[in-house]
Amino acid sequence: MSGIVSYDLFVERIGSGAIGFTPEGGIYGSFINNTGTSLKGTVVAISSSLPNAVDIAPAGSVTPVGIIYESGIPNGSPVKIVIYGKAEVLLENSQASSLGYWCGVSTTQAGRMIQLSTVPITEQLNNRIGYSLQSVSGGTDVLSLVQLHFA
Repeated sequence: MSGIVSYDLFVERIGSGAIGFTPEGGIYGSFINNTGTSLKGTVVAISSSLPNAVDIAPAGSVTPVGIIYESGIPNGSPVKIVIYGKAEVLLENSQASSLGYWCGVSTTQAGRMIQLSTVPITEQLNNRIGYSLQSVSGGTDVLSLVQLHFA
């Protein structure tokens, strides 16, 4: 066998341990969920109350570390957090997504992202999570693909 290996075969051979790959092109790590029941696309920060755990990133957070990969994981259980590569991220409700825009932690909604057409030159730059890879219409709980690049 040479050359290309399918994603499914790769995952089967590597297993689903503490790290892994997503079909979207992300790398995830396993953390303890301290967000309540998980919601895919939520921006998270390291928990200040539990070891090896994540909390929902507060509005305006300058310490985002990843994006929840799967919905429905109960509080206190292991959850996959995309920490590098590509991830689907929850937009602020009613905000649209535009290809190539700068993405950062929302300043008004915890665990959500905002997008700006230009890179901020203020302290808001520290809220960066990456750059938009797709355009989508606004709504409620809308996901948009992002190339992660934390500040």
